[in-house]
Amino acid sequence: MQWADMRSLRVSLYGIVALTLFGPGFGSHAQQTSQSTPTIRVTSRLVFLDVTVLDKKGRPVVKGLTKDDFTITDNKTPQRIFSFEPPEVHVVDPADGSHTENAAPVTIFVLDLLNSSFEDFGYIRFMVHKYLADQPSRLTSPAELMVLGNKSLEMVQGYTRSKADLLYALDHVPPALPFKKMYGWTEDRFYQSIDALDQIALQNQGVHGRKNIIWVGHGGPNIGTIALPPDTVDSLNAYVHAATNMLVDSRVSLFVIYPGLKVDGAVFGVANGYGASTDLGDNDPFSGDINFGIFVNETGGKLFYNRNDINTEIKQSQQLGTEYYTLTYQPQEGNDDGKFRRIRVSLRNPDLRAVTKTGYFSTDKKAPSSRQQTMTNLSEAARATLPFDSLGVVIEKVVRHPDTSTAEVSLAVSPRNLTWQQVDNGKSSSDLLLAAASLNGQRDFLASRLEDYTLTAPTQDAAQLARIGARWSVTIRIPRKTQSVRIVIQNGGTGRFGAVELDRKIIDAAPETPTPEPKLIPQPLKEPTPSASSQR
Repeated sequence: MQWADMRSLRVSLYGIVALTLFGPGFGSHAQQTSQSTPTIRVTSRLVFLDVTVLDKKGRPVVKGLTKDDFTITDNKTPQRIFSFEPPEVHVVDPADGSHTENAAPVTIFVLDLLNSSFEDFGYIRFMVHKYLADQPSRLTSPAELMVLGNKSLEMVQGYTRSKADLLYALDHVPPALPFKKMYGWTEDRFYQSIDALDQIALQNQGVHGRKNIIWVGHGGPNIGTIALPPDTVDSLNAYVHAATNMLVDSRVSLFVIYPGLKVDGAVFGVANGYGASTDLGDNDPFSGDINFGIFVNETGGKLFYNRNDINTEIKQSQQLGTEYYTLTYQPQEGNDDGKFRRIRVSLRNPDLRAVTKTGYFSTDKKAPSSRQQTMTNLSEAARATLPFDSLGVVIEKVVRHPDTSTAEVSLAVSPRNLTWQQVDNGKSSSDLLLAAASLNGQRDFLASRLEDYTLTAPTQDAAQLARIGARWSVTIRIPRKTQSVRIVIQNGGTGRFGAVELDRKIIDAAPETPTPEPKLIPQPLKEPTPSASSQR
């Protein structure tokens, strides 16, 4: 398949998702309700920098530094540091072993079957098992385990602090031939690898704290751009720029561990100056060839290659990703040129070196609006294979309507992690976006629905708001080739996602009723508590 064809398959990533996936009905709906229905509001926000400080010997420095020891520049402009957290803040409470979102960072193990040989993947499993076996029975912070295979990114064990659970999941990852690696499939593996990063970023969007991806495997293939048409290069750049910003915004750091020995640095672009661990100055890191290792620099992680001690490299990744300072600053607005903005962190002591994300891409006034980007994120979350649970969503009931080939799904959103904004008359509101999609076996959209909701509560008391959730029903068409239905809800205040998915067999087994008559006037949704209401 040619790059132009691949680009057309990924068109939703470039801001046209509202029309291509959710249909013209969404555009008209948004226009009609723009005066009364809240949307995602984008304002100047704090940038979080998780900074690992190293001495001359490359050892982390975890004590003795204050906010005054650090200097931040954004695009060469000095920034005022808003807040400062030392490394000791990012640990589990030793008193009860509990973990909070502001404490120790989480670890996301990704075993790369897609881009690794069958022999390398066997070695990867063995060495990851060896690392986990050496850990205490209760890990110091939560970890989850994923496998990137020929078809999708699969979570085989969600966040847990149990070593036994992780080892059990790892032992039951079935062996498979990486046929896309064996027979080329360069373009598909390129997109699938970066899509995996996107899914992890979306899964963790709005969740506090640092997330460290330990990617064990070869990573996505390099893409030479010199022979590609200019419009294709522009689309590829837009794609990787968006992925970079998603990772940066979600506070995700990428550590890539490349198995095997005697790897030429050119594999990562090191030889031509565009590889991981190379200082690119203030230039766009993706100008020229596009390299998976660049995401390491962009997120403040590290690339390991030409070594064969994967378990030791995992330990070093864990150390670099857990012993860090967190600083925040607020960049100036108005730089809407879409160009790379270089972040530099320096220390007053010249013998110390700061490792953090190297920058981000500013908003491009020619790019899709923030609303369109929100729709793009929702569509990607709807197609994703990972469970999203940072917003608690459960299915209460499913009813089929055979006369219209639809299903009505009753949902509930728990109060957990809902955010509220104060409004007039002593009330509070919370914005929600819902995307429902009927998917075939390849997770292509067969039918979809997108709706906005505003929850209102007649109080501004935090204790009362913490007990208020939401409940409503959504109806979606079930075309003949539907294999599953996935429903994604995003909280507008934080960007957090919750998702539920129904297999076709569950839908077919649901009770049947005739399709109810349409209501001419929108009715309030069923109130989950006496103190809250929800309106469509």
